[in-house]
Amino acid sequence: MLYKSHYKSPLGLLTLISDGDTLNYILFENDRFYENLKAKAIEKDLKIFTQTKLWLDKYFNGKNPNINELSLKPKGTTFQIEVWNTLKNISYGKTITYKEIAKKINNPKACRAVGSAIAHNPIPIIIPCHRVLGNNGLTGYSGGIENKIKLLKLENVDIAQYKLPKESIQRCSWCNLNNPLYVKYHDEEWGEPTHDDQKLFEILILESFQAGLSWECILNKRENFQKAYDNFDINKVINYDETKINELKENKGIIRNTLKIKASIKNAKIFKQIQKEYGSFSKYIWSFTNNKIIYEKHRTSSQLSDKISKDLKHKGMSFVGTTIIYAYLEAIGILNTHEKKCFKRK
Repeated sequence: MLYKSHYKSPLGLLTLISDGDTLNYILFENDRFYENLKAKAIEKDLKIFTQTKLWLDKYFNGKNPNINELSLKPKGTTFQIEVWNTLKNISYGKTITYKEIAKKINNPKACRAVGSAIAHNPIPIIIPCHRVLGNNGLTGYSGGIENKIKLLKLENVDIAQYKLPKESIQRCSWCNLNNPLYVKYHDEEWGEPTHDDQKLFEILILESFQAGLSWECILNKRENFQKAYDNFDINKVINYDETKINELKENKGIIRNTLKIKASIKNAKIFKQIQKEYGSFSKYIWSFTNNKIIYEKHRTSSQLSDKISKDLKHKGMSFVGTTIIYAYLEAIGILNTHEKKCFKRK
């Protein structure tokens, strides 16, 4: 007899299945191999379910619970169980390849069989098959590549260093997949909580130049902006004079708008004043949400962007209307507006 219980996780609803004493399966909503077990199992409260849910609570809260806290009994062939036992020894936040696992089980030519065993892992997350990568980067996952990426990011694995299977990745619909620069920006930068003042200054200036234009247009010119603005060294920008302004106006690699160029210098000076007043611009800008990230659907403005825009204008900044500030808050991660289907949505 098999019994089941459910666990609401950041990856969706998980179904836990047990023989009554040990944990035998954890199934994703879209499970491909063990779906029929869900219908056969009977709902029941069990000690192993309580223990598993507590383990998952710890894990999804960024902790590293010991796998030995749970009594696990995955059902499979002798070869599959050998592979799954190897997975148990992959440390939190570490990764391994199929080839390396094949070597560990003294069967170096069994990479494909290892891959099949991993795909059929009946207790994912706890038996960490998401930590296994192909030689060329991230590969498929029974729970979906998006969930694999979320689990690796939860463990602070730098996925930017790995090649992503493009056909499996879902991104925000606005991201132009034909522009590698835009895809890289979306995947690695946009919406990431930012506290570095130099970065906050750069994005604020670039957003001010975006007014009336597309962000993709600005992004394509970003490298030119960085060169023209001394890598956004604020101590240099605040001292730009008429000679430098004229130089910027003649620079075909950036947006040659006189009002925006002059505003960027004025805004830099006010940015510097805010740093002195608050200790850092980061402390100032994050104070509006008490250092919390706001999750919402993408809009063009909000009460929050209205409030910050009004305050920055009061301090003397230009080209910081509520729409620009809303986009800025999205870019620096105060607002998380990645679409639900997007692998970056947390």
